[in-house]
Amino acid sequence: RLRRALEHRDRCCVVPGCGATRGLHAHHIRHWEDGGATELDNLVLLCPFHHRLHHSGGITITGPAQQLVVTDVDGTPLNPGSLARPPTQPPPAVKPCRGPLGERADWWWYTPFEPQPPSTN
Repeated sequence: RLRRALEHRDRCCVVPGCGATRGLHAHHIRHWEDGGATELDNLVLLCPFHHRLHHSGGITITGPAQQLVVTDVDGTPLNPGSLARPPTQPPPAVKPCRGPLGERADWWWYTPFEPQPPSTN
């Protein structure tokens, strides 16, 4: 029941801008080893990447689950645009598609499979 309630509330990884929905981990905001309760108010869903990042010190997750604050190593709060990265290369030089030209499809080159009728013997 607790897992279903957690999935219903969070729906995806709670790190702003992530949005991952598969393979999510239930994470104790106040860690279980530090006396954190396994209750809905002390749990959030994290994708495996952000869960590892949190436990390695890359991000900090604080506050009650309803008013969560996620900060980076420098203490800067993350927002939905924080994970966006500008492109490092220009887009490829591809000509735009002209779309359908309205020409007729000719099937003269296509020979459909026509099995022989069964023998009457």
